[in-house]
Amino acid sequence: MGRAGGERLSDRGLLPGRYDPRFARVFGWYTRRLLRKRFFAVRLAREDAAMLRGLAHHEGPLVIALAHPSWWDPLLAVLLAREFLPERSGCGPMDADQLRRFGLFRRLGLFGVDPDDPASLRAMGDYVAEVFAREARPTFYVTPQGHFTDPRDPVRLRPGAAAVAAAHPMARAVVVALEYAFWQDQRPEAFLAAAECRPARRTMTGWHRTLQSSLQAEADRLALLVRARDPEPFETLVGDEQASIQPVYDLWLRVTGRGGAIAARRRAEEATGPR
Repeated sequence: MGRAGGERLSDRGLLPGRYDPRFARVFGWYTRRLLRKRFFAVRLAREDAAMLRGLAHHEGPLVIALAHPSWWDPLLAVLLAREFLPERSGCGPMDADQLRRFGLFRRLGLFGVDPDDPASLRAMGDYVAEVFAREARPTFYVTPQGHFTDPRDPVRLRPGAAAVAAAHPMARAVVVALEYAFWQDQRPEAFLAAAECRPARRTMTGWHRTLQSSLQAEADRLALLVRARDPEPFETLVGDEQASIQPVYDLWLRVTGRGGAIAARRRAEEATGPR
């Protein structure tokens, strides 16, 4: 299964990761700077922040299943880890061919799998079980949709996240909906909503149904918040400085006495009236 000139997959059919906490801290710092540069703001639904902070000290494994609408999604996972789960180790699957190209991601705990090989599910489960047994507070990050999916499409998940959660009785699981939109600035904004999943039955089927329905519910909730264009229901993780329309137009507005940059918060307050 290996390729000439590249590292071969192990006998179990995956490329192991090697989590490095120091590298993870540095990469988290870099990721935050990058997001601040590329996005006007990154916002998390305010009521979800306390839940995420509360999971930081969970002694068992944690499974975080993220929606996958964009290339930026894994970097938002890095931001969540930095802001809410800094003392937890991380691991997660990545296409093995891509991981060979970007090998430094192995130091974040990412391991390579062949997404088209049915045997990868079992290999991943065995590997994650070893990581969970080795690490004190392990976290498994995964985008179980398996490919880029528009946030307006119905949520359909592959079984990997459910298989991992079902195999570990002490595991807790969180779904994270993601969406990207333009509000008041030239740059886009990233939005997140999260919820913990509690299946009635901790079987693989029970976990799969709960993860899928929970991610759908969070996607629907987040869509309503984003369409409202009101920053108040969100906690800002990155950015949210004064928004600008366009530098030349901003200058024209100031010269004509009509103000310059638009603040998203001010516009939202004017639209909704006094609180």
